[in-house]
Amino acid sequence: MNTTNGESSPTGYEFAGVSISDSKSKPPVIYSDGFFGGRDVIRIVLLVATVTLSCLLLYKSANNPFKMVLSPWNTDYYSSKIINETSLEKAPKKEPVSELERVLMNASMEDNTVIITALNQAWTEPNSTFDVFREGFKAGIGTERLLKHVIAICLDNKAYDQCLKVHPHCYLINTTDSNQLSGPNRFMTPGYLKLIWRRMDLLRQVLGLGYNFIFTDADILWLRDPFPRFFPDADFQITCDDYNGKPSDKKNHVNSGFTYVKASNKTSKFYKYWIRSSRKFPGKHDQDVFNLIKSDHHVEKLGIKMRFFDTVYFGGFCQPSRDINVVNTMHANCCIGLDNKVNNLKAALEDWKRYVSLNTTVPVTKWNIPPSFLDLGSAIGQKEVKRIIFLFLGLAASCLLVYKTAYPLHNELDVDNLSSPRPLLDQTSSFSPQSRTKSISFREVLENASTENRTVIVTTLNQAWAEPNSLFDLFLESFHIGQGTQKLLQHVVVVCLDSKAFDRCSQLHPNCYYLETKGTDFSGEKLFATPDYLKMMWRRIELLTHVLEMGYNFIFTDADIMWLRDPFPRLYPDGDFQMACDRFFGDPNDSDNWVNGGFTYVKSNHRSIEFYKFWYKSRLQYPELHDQDVFNKIKHEAVVSEIGIQMRFFDTVYFGGFCQTSRDINLVCTMHANCCIGLENKLHDLNLVLDDWRKYLSLSEQAQNTTWSVPMKCT
Repeated sequence: MNTTNGESSPTGYEFAGVSISDSKSKPPVIYSDGFFGGRDVIRIVLLVATVTLSCLLLYKSANNPFKMVLSPWNTDYYSSKIINETSLEKAPKKEPVSELERVLMNASMEDNTVIITALNQAWTEPNSTFDVFREGFKAGIGTERLLKHVIAICLDNKAYDQCLKVHPHCYLINTTDSNQLSGPNRFMTPGYLKLIWRRMDLLRQVLGLGYNFIFTDADILWLRDPFPRFFPDADFQITCDDYNGKPSDKKNHVNSGFTYVKASNKTSKFYKYWIRSSRKFPGKHDQDVFNLIKSDHHVEKLGIKMRFFDTVYFGGFCQPSRDINVVNTMHANCCIGLDNKVNNLKAALEDWKRYVSLNTTVPVTKWNIPPSFLDLGSAIGQKEVKRIIFLFLGLAASCLLVYKTAYPLHNELDVDNLSSPRPLLDQTSSFSPQSRTKSISFREVLENASTENRTVIVTTLNQAWAEPNSLFDLFLESFHIGQGTQKLLQHVVVVCLDSKAFDRCSQLHPNCYYLETKGTDFSGEKLFATPDYLKMMWRRIELLTHVLEMGYNFIFTDADIMWLRDPFPRLYPDGDFQMACDRFFGDPNDSDNWVNGGFTYVKSNHRSIEFYKFWYKSRLQYPELHDQDVFNKIKHEAVVSEIGIQMRFFDTVYFGGFCQTSRDINLVCTMHANCCIGLENKLHDLNLVLDDWRKYLSLSEQAQNTTWSVPMKCT
């Protein structure tokens, strides 16, 4: 999977060592910590097939109504993220009254925080998970000193004996069934569930003794000190298998393999309730029970404050970190089999060591993630999978024949009306016949156009602006005659809002995409603030949100902007969202500058994605306003502050326009035909801009005074 952090600048670095699945494939839907073998799967499938066919035959004879519900397996979710500002006051030093308390006192930090992991015999064998776990601490940045605070909870005697040989803080859970806990314990077997809930009960005891803890699975590499990434205001923080960009959203797909919990009455009661709920949901593991109770009334009443960690910092094989320069932990989730976990963690650790040896930041992060459940390389052979597929197909056909005999289908499926949901972009969007013939998706257009650090330049175009000698021709010409801009043309993606614009774009430019909107004609000139103009503006915001969700940073530029110099050196390194202004008042941090959404630079991260979604949603609250006016309405709202997006506003000296022209042609990067109504007026004055620019380029030295010929008709 090739991803980059939008906050980096180019120069690539590629990791090696772990086999990867196709970057365009969907995230694997599998459980971490599971250890299925191929024969086990086939036995299960055969058993299911036999039982199902028996039920169908019994059903036919009884002629009872048939209702089949297929419950998909639950994905393995993951956890964590909060800075420990100690939830409890430091307790006075006291003598331990139990072995557990003695171990906690010896391992704890000054603020009564410990790091806890759980081990069984299989994971403590030489060269197995525990060895790799400890090596991660030693190879990590700022992590080796944390090893002295790690307590290894041993679930059987052999694990305890092996732990004592290599680590100072080992604790043996007093158990009478340790033989059930010592092996690999395949996911969801009785031994696995006992192991999980034994672990949960011990963590409850730790909270009861007044200790904050990080719980970490031993198949997690600690690459950087995670404490600076913890939220200071939360009681309970947990990592995610799949992070949706919102640290407060309980809909994140959690993974309890990494949690940070502050000791308090609230968290102690929450863990008691969590464990007690396992009786209400027998056969469920801790993550499933967490998902069932996290929003119920009792938990809400406790007032426990939860936060969910971003996979950028707390990554895993389900959703690897997009940036090795900031990653803290790497979890072998979504990985089947102990041997596979160990091998892939070792390879990831080698990648980390190579990165550390560079002694510099790298803007392009290419993690090689392990095989998914259907990439059978290690857990199940290809032949076995084919057999499983054929068996299920045969089972499905048999079920259909049996069912149809009893209850013939009265209604045929209308395949033409079936559609699959798309993130944010509504279902009126589709490929045009033209784009289908080119067999290229929007994602492929972005991939073809992007820079090394996944940045694209995006503009939109309709027929009126695409006509010969119209705005698009001037836009392209500016890149050709600008300073350092011609090389940027290859990174420009032109989103065409009608088929004629697409045809014209395809004649002139390699990266064109037709975004069809059924029921709306965007081809003609759209006067400012008319209904069609508003639809076009919001279509643009919707599309840009989708670009961010796909992990691309972008510069959005209106096509009535002339690119006279490469603007990238003028972008702020520390802003998530940067925007041009109609009027700039001297302070790039002042959100009261008069903004213009025609030129924006946005980095893809959870803050920008959440902000764009909120911006797009806010159009419903202000139905008659365009995107800039809505931006001005929402920019001071509390929800925007809570998102934490960092905004910057461009100086019109560098990013000028007809509202406020650049004061210095020696520095100007772009000129925008803003404060100008009418296509003909824009064309006239932009031609004058290019004439002024050509005259400047013909000078042998810098211009002493800047006098633009514009605005003329745009007054």
